[in-house]
Amino acid sequence: MVVELRVTLSFTQDELRNTKDLLRSVTERLAATENDMEDVKKDTAAQQTDLTIMKTEVMDLKMELSASETEVEELKTGHAAQEAELTAVETRLIATETKVENLEKRITENPKVAFSAGLTDSGYIETGKTDLNLVFTKIITNVGNAYNYMNGYFKAPVKGVYYFRFTVMDLPAGYMEIRMRKNGQHVMHLKEYDAYSQYSYLSSGVTLQLEVGDIVNMQLPPGHNLYDDSNNHSIFSGFLLFSL
Repeated sequence: MVVELRVTLSFTQDELRNTKDLLRSVTERLAATENDMEDVKKDTAAQQTDLTIMKTEVMDLKMELSASETEVEELKTGHAAQEAELTAVETRLIATETKVENLEKRITENPKVAFSAGLTDSGYIETGKTDLNLVFTKIITNVGNAYNYMNGYFKAPVKGVYYFRFTVMDLPAGYMEIRMRKNGQHVMHLKEYDAYSQYSYLSSGVTLQLEVGDIVNMQLPPGHNLYDDSNNHSIFSGFLLFSL
């Protein structure tokens, strides 16, 4: 009986030791598990921190992207405005170039015409019983050579509007008359009487529209005189205002 109790006690002690060993092992595993849990918690906290940081960075990136998109839109708007302004400038430039070309064309196509001629250095010019064609022989200016000092005719080189002017003198004072003709037709006829002055002058001007080849000249009516000398008292002038 005593032997059986000893055997039983010994067996019980062995089981108790085994149980203690098992408990110790479980305790160690539990401690290890708890340590692992702490590590996991730490890792989780770190990950949450990283996630928060990443979320913040993502928000910052979104804000930067939004700002960039806004800047791009502003740049697009500015670019469109610049393109519109450039188009307007190009249009103005083309218009200006066209005006310059037209002006250059007009300058090139329109001849320069201007003349002035004195009557004579010989003193008196007298008429007989018919009109006398006045030949202003002393060329002062003859740009374009439209005035012929041999016959006193101005011949229009281009269709246009011309201005003509004359001044004539008689010595001594008395009756004076002078005529301007266009293609043989009457343009003007001036008369003047001065009984007191030593010198008598007639002067006038007119604007005429002429075709190519039209003739303008001055005539002295019958029974009248003119006077001129080196002082150019009597002058016939004209010039082209603009072509048509």
